[in-house]
Amino acid sequence: MHNKTKPSPIGNNIRKWRAVRGYKQDTFAQMVGISKATLSKLENDKQGVTIPRLHKIAACLKIKATQLFNDPSELLS
Repeated sequence: MHNKTKPSPIGNNIRKWRAVRGYKQDTFAQMVGISKATLSKLENDKQGVTIPRLHKIAACLKIKATQLFNDPSELLS
């Protein structure tokens, strides 16, 4: 029996915050210092995000790292 856990919202929230800021995936990946493929994996919860990378992503989005745990539509409304 598999215990499936709900995927982390962080990947989806990274994508949403990136869209709010108007960054294309390839441009944002360059800003963060990762490949577009790695960013895609992060956004699709295919790869976990390290704490240092989480902070770098947040800095590039001009938000606090803790905001990546929330859907931007909840905070911007």
